[in-house]
Amino acid sequence: MLVIVAAALAAPQAVPPPIIAVPSVPRAPVPGQWLLHWTMSPVLCRDSRAQPSVMAPEPRRAVLYSNGNGRASATFDFRIDASGRPLSIRRRSNAYLQDSEDLAPALAATRFAPGGERKDCVVTFTPDVSPVAGASLHDVMATFMTPRSNPPRSVWDRIHAGGDCGDTRPAPLLRGYPDFKALPDQPGYASWTLIGFDLSTGGKPRAIRTLDGSGTAPLDRAGREAVTRSRFEKGAHRGCTYGYFKAASVLPAPPAPDEDAWRPTAATCPREHAWDRRPRLVYPASYTARSIEGWAMVTFDVAPWGQIGNVHAWAAQPTADFGTAAEIMLRAATFRPGPGYVGCIERVRYVIGKPGMPKPADDAPPLPPPVVD
Repeated sequence: MLVIVAAALAAPQAVPPPIIAVPSVPRAPVPGQWLLHWTMSPVLCRDSRAQPSVMAPEPRRAVLYSNGNGRASATFDFRIDASGRPLSIRRRSNAYLQDSEDLAPALAATRFAPGGERKDCVVTFTPDVSPVAGASLHDVMATFMTPRSNPPRSVWDRIHAGGDCGDTRPAPLLRGYPDFKALPDQPGYASWTLIGFDLSTGGKPRAIRTLDGSGTAPLDRAGREAVTRSRFEKGAHRGCTYGYFKAASVLPAPPAPDEDAWRPTAATCPREHAWDRRPRLVYPASYTARSIEGWAMVTFDVAPWGQIGNVHAWAAQPTADFGTAAEIMLRAATFRPGPGYVGCIERVRYVIGKPGMPKPADDAPPLPPPVVD
């Protein structure tokens, strides 16, 4: 069994840099800057009843430099288990869809009301593109706090229009932070809060308020309390801001089946594989940001000269992306030359590592030990 380890994701909660305030006179908008977010349709399952979500994290947003004309929607098939967790998530089309990498992970982190298992569910994500100058403030703030890349200056200007903290913002003398470990875990999804405040002549924050956020009340409250504890150099200002971000906690994979349950009856492949070029352990990048674990059950054959072929992921959870990643990984590996085999099987586990665990190196050393949870 292969174990994919991403140990760096278990690092302590990182605190983002403060949001920079800008002069009260906004710059002219730059043509060709657009904001993209994905709108999730109602979820319908086999009985045609809509399945309202209990918690639905937004897919990550993007800044575009064209209006996005011709962007296609993305439709996913899946099922919902008795706990309300989406599983067996698969996009209907394999065509490349720009800026859609976080759609399946966001759906995997969504939760529905518990109950009986619901099969043959479907949901569609539709791209919604707005110019920076005309987008809602929520879209602007959410893009700034959860960017796929550095947001343009026009986004900062929209957020801070009317303030006078300035580009040379007041220097912090004491910066308060939430106790992130005391906040509720967020399996598979992150949260953010944007706090607005003014400064007295003595540099003490006042008129502290939540400007916007991802809807996580504990983080909103902790962010306001953290700003209250902060102190700045002397000088009255208004319209200052500071953002706080809590990273996702690990969303464990559902239980994986035993390899023998999938081993073909005519298999000639030994259970212990004689690797010549070992599989290079690469975690699907779109799932590391959400700390989502997964697994894939992959079968393959081996030619006498060691080349691997007929690779097929028969099962993968919580999304088909883990199966695709496992197929790519195994196709690049080779066995030592030998008699050739049919019916080889690997259960590939994608596991978020804990602090201090070794990370896979580029030259593919011996596989790291399984993570003990």
